[in-house]
Amino acid sequence: MRLIRDLWKYHVSCLTMILSYARKSDEGRLNMPAKVNADYSQFPISIRDVMPYIEGEVAELRNYWQIYHFLFMDKEQRTIFFAERFGPLLGVLQNLLGEQMILTIARLTDKDSKKQRNLSLWALTDAIQFAKGEDFEQKVISALDAISTTVAKTRTHRHKQIAHFDLEVSLGLSPMPEVFLSEIKMALEQMEKFLNLFQWEFAKTTVGFDSLSSGMIVESAFVTACKAKVYDELESENKISFGEWERRVEKWPWWSWH
Repeated sequence: MRLIRDLWKYHVSCLTMILSYARKSDEGRLNMPAKVNADYSQFPISIRDVMPYIEGEVAELRNYWQIYHFLFMDKEQRTIFFAERFGPLLGVLQNLLGEQMILTIARLTDKDSKKQRNLSLWALTDAIQFAKGEDFEQKVISALDAISTTVAKTRTHRHKQIAHFDLEVSLGLSPMPEVFLSEIKMALEQMEKFLNLFQWEFAKTTVGFDSLSSGMIVESAFVTACKAKVYDELESENKISFGEWERRVEKWPWWSWH
């Protein structure tokens, strides 16, 4: 498998993007799609500039999924632990991650309109004419059809609640189709397999998107929460003076309650 090192570097850089809530491309522009820096010289020129961004967005979607899974799905006791430490902030993060996954999936499945071309999975179909595999076109079309079916409710959710506030939905006059986590996971895996169709056809390799771990991104928060719990235990055991942390932080030059 190729690109793993580049994807890993990208994976680490996601931490900065998540903390800053600003996404920058290599040109330094704000809110631009993520990009994998790798050698795409074996790909047709028609998708050579597009492929790094689409793989970057799918890799970012994998990151969001891994973080969400670690915080809210992997172990119930861990989720309860984080909730005790971070309170309502954890709910805010859960909503942000959920909406970001929905938004990314919708963006990646936005077909071109009369007004603009979109950076989506469909942009890669320009490479079909250069493929040597006789069944490559059919594989691509079948994969896109399957993805479209999987993401139908996700796209509706983006249209009616994230990109816009549908009036009837907002007033409770019209139902909103529920998006299940299993559908998000399926869409992610289908997109990864779709990209690997192109990797195998033109580079004779595949990318292990699922080999990336959320550990480096969530580790700092997890360790901080563990330290806070240990502090509370030491304080309850009278091994640390009650309110010691307040006395110490008030000495920090930048500290303020307001």
